[in-house]
Amino acid sequence: MEYDPKTREYLRDQGFPSSEKATSVANRQLPSTAAGLPGLLVREMPYLEDTNAEGFVFSNSRDIPGNRKLQQNVFVRPSASDATIAHEIEHLLARQNLGLGSSINQKFDELIGDKDGKEGKVKRSMFVSDAMRALPYLEEKYGLVKNAYFDPVAMRAMTGNNFGIGFYEVVASLAGLEAAKNVDLTKDPVLRKTLFADKDVRETYNALTGLRQTRLDPRDIPPHTRIKEKEESTMQKIKSKLGFSWGGQVPQAGNGKLI
Repeated sequence: MEYDPKTREYLRDQGFPSSEKATSVANRQLPSTAAGLPGLLVREMPYLEDTNAEGFVFSNSRDIPGNRKLQQNVFVRPSASDATIAHEIEHLLARQNLGLGSSINQKFDELIGDKDGKEGKVKRSMFVSDAMRALPYLEEKYGLVKNAYFDPVAMRAMTGNNFGIGFYEVVASLAGLEAAKNVDLTKDPVLRKTLFADKDVRETYNALTGLRQTRLDPRDIPPHTRIKEKEESTMQKIKSKLGFSWGGQVPQAGNGKLI
C-alpha cells in the first residue's frame, strides 16, 4: 500500500526513506491488540538497524484531527521484538482515540480523579519510578528488554526530571509486554505489592491499555472506561498472602482482554 501524503511528508522531514520500497510489510504473528486497528500495517525498515530506534509511529501535536486520519503504520527495524511492535501498537491505539500517544498522560489524570491538578502528576511520576525499581523483576520474570524509559539517567535527560511526562511510554512498554507475552501484570503477586499496589492506579492503567482503548473489549464499553475491580475471594486473599500467583495468563474472549 502506498503512503498517504502526510506519512510520506513526515518520513522525508525526519530523514527516513520516503519510498514504500524501503520497507516491507512484516509477516509475523501480531498481538490481539492489533484487532483494534483495522488499517494496521507493520512495516519493517532496514534503515533503522543503523540507528538507535527500535520502532516509531507518527503524530503531530499541532494536528490532532490529522493524526486520526493518518495511515496506521508501525515502523520497526526487522530485528524488532514482538514487544516492541506491541509497544508501538499501544501508541497507535491512543492516537486513534485521543489524537496523540502522549495524551495517555492527561487521560490518566482525568480517570484517576485528579481534582487539584497535582495528584495525577504525582502518581504518574511515582509509577514511572516504581517501574524502574521493578525492572529487574520484569526482566527476569517476563523478559522485558530494558529501554531508555526504564533508565533514570536517560529519563531525566528526556523529561527534565519530571518523570511523569514519560508515563505514557512506560505504560506502552508494560502493556506491550502484556500483549506480546499474553500476561496480565496487574495480577502478578509481586507487582501487586510494588508497581500495582494502588487499586486506583491498577484500574486506571487497565482502562488506558490494550483493547480497553477500543470497543472490542468483551463488555462493549466505551474506550477508556474505568472498571471497578471485583473484591478478592477469601481463598484469593489467602493465596496472595502466601505468595501464590493468580496465574498471570490473560484469558481471551474473542480479541479481548478479560481483567
